[in-house]
Amino acid sequence: MKVAVDSCSIILLAKATILETLSNKYDLFITEKVHKEILQGRDKNFLDALLTERLVKEKKIIISKAVNNNLTKKLMRDFNLGAGEAETLALVMEKQCEAIITDNKQGRKSAFIHGLNLIGSVDVISALYRLKLIDEDKAAEGLKRLREFGWFHDYLIDKALEDIKHA
Repeated sequence: MKVAVDSCSIILLAKATILETLSNKYDLFITEKVHKEILQGRDKNFLDALLTERLVKEKKIIISKAVNNNLTKKLMRDFNLGAGEAETLALVMEKQCEAIITDNKQGRKSAFIHGLNLIGSVDVISALYRLKLIDEDKAAEGLKRLREFGWFHDYLIDKALEDIKHA
């Protein structure tokens, strides 16, 4: 499955130590703007930037270009999105990808309104666990890192932790 991912989710999944596992299972696509946003942390040796750079070199993350600039601009205007988030949504709307991973509130709202296959970072960890690509400890640790580094409501993380425990 081809999945478009925005910079926020790439960063969070890297910090949750899940990004590489995800890239081994699915075809991940980011836009040029998202790539540039993430690589800003390279000079500071941020894990997410260094890991993303490696995964791009290994062709586990593909840099793609959103074709329709008018669509990107409309999404930016209509949903108050940054260029990276709007381009990521456009990849899915243009049918270059089948799903989008985003934790951006406005990005999620736009994806929902446009009927896109929407996935969040919490969902990614739960799905990788259900697919037996990560064990319970790795899933729990990833969710705890999302709690630490993300802006998720505690009940979302708590529910995912409970679901994993009883799966």
